[in-house]
Amino acid sequence: MKNLITKFKKDCLKSNKDILIKNLAIQTFGNASQRINENLFVIKPSGINLKKIKSKDLVIIDINSGKKIKSKLKPSSDTETHRILYKQFPNLKGIAHAHPTFLTSWAQTGKSIPNLGTTHSDYWHKDIPITDDLKSKEIKKNYEYNTGKAIISILMKKKLKPEHCPGVLSKFHGAFAWGNSSNEAVKNLEAMELIAEMAFYTSIIGSKKKISKEQIDKHFFRKHGKRKYYGQ
Repeated sequence: MKNLITKFKKDCLKSNKDILIKNLAIQTFGNASQRINENLFVIKPSGINLKKIKSKDLVIIDINSGKKIKSKLKPSSDTETHRILYKQFPNLKGIAHAHPTFLTSWAQTGKSIPNLGTTHSDYWHKDIPITDDLKSKEIKKNYEYNTGKAIISILMKKKLKPEHCPGVLSKFHGAFAWGNSSNEAVKNLEAMELIAEMAFYTSIIGSKKKISKEQIDKHFFRKHGKRKYYGQ
């Protein structure tokens, strides 16, 4: 178990650094976490310089209680959002969050990102959804927990499985993405930002005809369907 935790901490630290390397965040913004098992996950400390910490400094969190396990450092301020998502969706193994330019711009408009082409369809079967407004009391108390609840709520409302929707916009805030590891979560966040950028420019240029459902289905299910054949 100790060796497994050490590995996951190293993987998670790399994922947090990748958020900066991929220009998805600046300074100490953004965070990635990695599930260890059904009861624990690891996340970066709050406001820490990633160039100065080691993997052993990452914080382990109990998914059920929210308590940190044997750490002197304070976990990321978004820890409760990660925790409630892990608790709700046992299949999630990694989560990434940041405020990249195009995704955050869409989030600040309050609009979902429409599916306008095959690159989008390679990852998301439908539009990239955006959460509903948080109520005043939800912002004042347990803000990060309620942010996670809003993500769960929009997935349920839209009848979307997390594996078919690897990320959502958090209204006025930024984006959360997930996957089979912290590394995959960051990759999905990176793809999500590219899709947001292409949708922005496509909207400016203007499109007279929408992509067909048949083409959307082809690109999505050849990668994610029961008979998938794209990739290795």
